[in-house]
Amino acid sequence: MSGSPHPDFIEFSILPEDGGHEVPVALLLQGLQGLQQLIHFGALSIENRTIRQRVRISGEIQQRYTLHCRPPEPGSFKVAGRVGDLRPNLVPTGDVSRVMELVHGFSHATLKADEGELLRLVPDGRLRVRMLDCLRGMVPPPGAGYAYEFRNCVGAPVRIDEVMSARIESVLRPQAPRQSIRTITGQLEAIAFSEHRLSILYVPKGRTLECLYDESLEPMLFENRRDLIQVTGRVVDAEDGHPRKIVEVSRIEELDLSPFVITEFEPGAPLAEPLRLDPFLGDDQQLIHLQEPSLDLDVFASTRGELLQELRGQLGMLWNEYAQESDAGLSAPAQQLKRALLALAKIPDHATR
Repeated sequence: MSGSPHPDFIEFSILPEDGGHEVPVALLLQGLQGLQQLIHFGALSIENRTIRQRVRISGEIQQRYTLHCRPPEPGSFKVAGRVGDLRPNLVPTGDVSRVMELVHGFSHATLKADEGELLRLVPDGRLRVRMLDCLRGMVPPPGAGYAYEFRNCVGAPVRIDEVMSARIESVLRPQAPRQSIRTITGQLEAIAFSEHRLSILYVPKGRTLECLYDESLEPMLFENRRDLIQVTGRVVDAEDGHPRKIVEVSRIEELDLSPFVITEFEPGAPLAEPLRLDPFLGDDQQLIHLQEPSLDLDVFASTRGELLQELRGQLGMLWNEYAQESDAGLSAPAQQLKRALLALAKIPDHATR
């Protein structure tokens, strides 16, 4: 990559799974801002900048490694650009080439969950975690029907989707996961930045939970200062079996109830048209639900990512146990469900029994 004639070149795309012609502006901003942060952290690593508890991007780094974007290409969601100094007419330095090589190499190693390669590329543990957090923050909401790609002028593109998110979780997960690590949804009540502590209202018990977080998570707080947030960490339960406080917080996110866009029952069984399902929060304000009465579909989970896995499992089960079953083996209501499934499928009727 360092021998490339355009080491500063980069190309960024949003890929709608349903083939649509519009994307939310928020997703475009999320992807480009995350990519800019990843480039800045890559520059810190290349320049051997030592970091401690808080990662600060100096004005010098911000100026020298700015992501510049050209106007989008007509008829696409592709944005071309370059990385370089804010000052015009400066020839790209060798450091830009090395930074972009690191960004792409680190991203591909993350997709492979290659911890050894990640350690080799970014020896500094705190910086490595921040770069993984950047990539995780770029992942579109699970089930939203979008993915990102970015690439330079050589090599394979980096795809940012649920697979990337799963790889990051596998890299960051402790060797022996503790059963008490889970996600709690609550209304944000207070933040004490000096004490690295926030308080959320846990609705099922009307209880205020104290949440202790590391200083490195403060960017998440600034981005997600909404009424309802989800806090992931080690949960300490009270005697009644409900949470009392959350320590060692690892993730703070806004509760995302944007629609799920489904394009297949399972691999090899696509839908004729994408199916949109609107999630909603249950009465206890802890579980996110998805329902579709016409398909006898009812799934729920604590987080959006877990809900997507439950949804995929349920859709696969419905397709295999109903749509692919002969009428003789189904009751009258089950046959009606089979017809509803087949009506949505892109596969011709003769493929079923």
